[in-house]
Amino acid sequence: MEMEVSIKEAADELLDTKIFKKVAERNGDRFVEKLALWLVRYILVISSLNESLEISLEMILSKLHGDDNFKKILDLTEHMFIRVHEQLNKYC
Repeated sequence: MEMEVSIKEAADELLDTKIFKKVAERNGDRFVEKLALWLVRYILVISSLNESLEISLEMILSKLHGDDNFKKILDLTEHMFIRVHEQLNKYC
């Protein structure tokens, strides 16, 4: 049985998560509300592309952002996660 969830309901569920509450503390409620809506829309587009084209997530992201930008996004996020991991380990 397929359940339909509105974009607003899905965004509200995201806003109720711990990570979004932390982001709201740092960036404000309006920013995090807009971010949640954009992420839900983004997820819907990506999942629709996967469903209709049956291609991998990486291929979808590469096509949406272009190869160079996709690689830059991967590099940037990888470096950020490494830094956060190093900082957490430094304090433990």
